[in-house]
Amino acid sequence: MRRYVPILAILVSLAFFTCAWALTNEEERRYGKEIFLEVARSAPINNDPYVSLYMSDIRGRLEANTVMPFPIVLTAIDSPTIDAFATIGGYVYIAMGLIATCDNEEELAGVMAHEFAHIKKRHIAKRMAKQKYINATMVATMLAAMLVGDSARDAVLVTGMGAAQTMALRYSREDEDEADREGSILADKSGYGGLGIADFLKKLRAAGGDKLYPQYLLTHPYHESRIINLEKKWKRKPPSVDTSLFPYIIARTKVMLNHRASGLADNEWLRRYARDNKDPVAAYGASLYYLLKGDFDEAIRISRASPSPYKDLFLGEIYVTARRFPEAAAALKDTRLPVGRYFLGRAYEGMGRNDLAVKTFQDLASYAPAYPDIYHRLGMILGRAGDEAAGHAYLGRYYVYKGNVMLAKTNLEKAISRYGINSRESAELMRLLDSLEDKDKK
Repeated sequence: MRRYVPILAILVSLAFFTCAWALTNEEERRYGKEIFLEVARSAPINNDPYVSLYMSDIRGRLEANTVMPFPIVLTAIDSPTIDAFATIGGYVYIAMGLIATCDNEEELAGVMAHEFAHIKKRHIAKRMAKQKYINATMVATMLAAMLVGDSARDAVLVTGMGAAQTMALRYSREDEDEADREGSILADKSGYGGLGIADFLKKLRAAGGDKLYPQYLLTHPYHESRIINLEKKWKRKPPSVDTSLFPYIIARTKVMLNHRASGLADNEWLRRYARDNKDPVAAYGASLYYLLKGDFDEAIRISRASPSPYKDLFLGEIYVTARRFPEAAAALKDTRLPVGRYFLGRAYEGMGRNDLAVKTFQDLASYAPAYPDIYHRLGMILGRAGDEAAGHAYLGRYYVYKGNVMLAKTNLEKAISRYGINSRESAELMRLLDSLEDKDKK
């Protein structure tokens, strides 16, 4: 992870400040976006459609059962670190290692609901408001260090201000208790029951999770009383929402993390599949292993033989990766799952059916903030088809969510020029452009 340290160190020199009294909603929104853009540039953002789109569905389910001061922007960090964090303005960050550690969807939903509660109660905003200065770049640097882990942490304490603002990111015991209460209620209303966060905390306690971070970076003290209080309040019950795909999400996350850490030299999923080739999750893990290896025929053979109800979804991804687009479209034609629709759009794109590809990706546009590749594909397809205005507009949005301000501004300006400055389409783009130019003035 040492390759991130120079980037983090550079970010420290880009700081801006504001006097800190009570933050308004607009200030919170602006600083939260500033932090997000810096995190997007300094931490490895996960780019997997399964993880991003599935987490987006959990987010939507939770948001539908509460009233939040800001829309939630959920970002997965491609790191084995076991952590999640909410910051001002509605931004939530979850490391892939946390997802891989979950045993079921209720645990992940419980963690997410807990972080949503921190935002709803504005815990971080209140703590930041007590500081003499709010340094959004420093906060982003510290968040990236916490979520990436390893020696990147060292960059966050290069100044006294860094140490002070690290303390501003720590929740109080009262904050955590309140987030537990509010989060468990939200998770229960959303169909997950109220014990997901308690189960996850017990797992971390058993694994020594409170020793994973030094005290100055410990964002979630795992107090025994938190678990006891939650277990007193809630009775265990099965989820009332469909969580049947989540075991495959866990398997996928583990395969991906293992692949990045040690390549394809060894894989536990092949051993699991050899022990029981009727286990659909083991079959998926083994199939994904061969997909990453480039052995498409073996990946297809395992998926076809799998008893999983999702085997057509998995086959669709393999066919797209193997550039067997008509077969992918045939496998995915009836899917309603967002990730299945995404790969169906990829199949149409590969077949040259740009009309169907655009329609499919546009139907997924609400997921694009969680998975910006949807914007990128729309921008490229429409641009190639001659609709330069729409192409640049989508590419501008893509670069906003990737944290590349320069390319975002360039594409948004080109889109406005081609639409015409007084057009209806340009009004939204100019607001987005103005928010990026405000950043450059800091």
